[in-house]
Amino acid sequence: MDENSLGTGSFAVAIFVIMLFAFGLVIGEHVGEEMGKKCVEKRDFHIANLKIILVGVAVSAVVWAVQLLTLAGLVLGLMAGALAGAKIGFGESVGPWKFADKYFNVNKDQTNRTEAEKARRRAVRKARKQGEPEPELMSVQMDGPSSASGTNAKKGTRH
Repeated sequence: MDENSLGTGSFAVAIFVIMLFAFGLVIGEHVGEEMGKKCVEKRDFHIANLKIILVGVAVSAVVWAVQLLTLAGLVLGLMAGALAGAKIGFGESVGPWKFADKYFNVNKDQTNRTEAEKARRRAVRKARKQGEPEPELMSVQMDGPSSASGTNAKKGTRH
């Protein structure tokens, strides 16, 4: 038996690969979240996921071709983190995420949205992508009498 096969060298490499995987998860989540925020429709989200997977496979092939196998953990972490971050940035349960959310009984507000709510979310994402102000989700106008003066507040004032 080789002395390195059971020694501390292989254990240290395994710990290093796990640390690279965790680092890749964190960085990938941030990258994926930014990609998800730019998606407006489900189609855009699926295209972003496809890009993440294709780039990950290409980089993984380069890592394997160059024989830097310790970087495989980083590449896998980046891919997994980016896929999860894209879902977070997109803000909807789509594709396999929808199945997982229903199965684990989480994100009930996303899985049970009506078509009007989904259309409103698309409008918000479209405005965000184009750099326009997002539609207001809550009124900031006061119609009732003010508690301090007893008169109606002017409409359109912001606090």
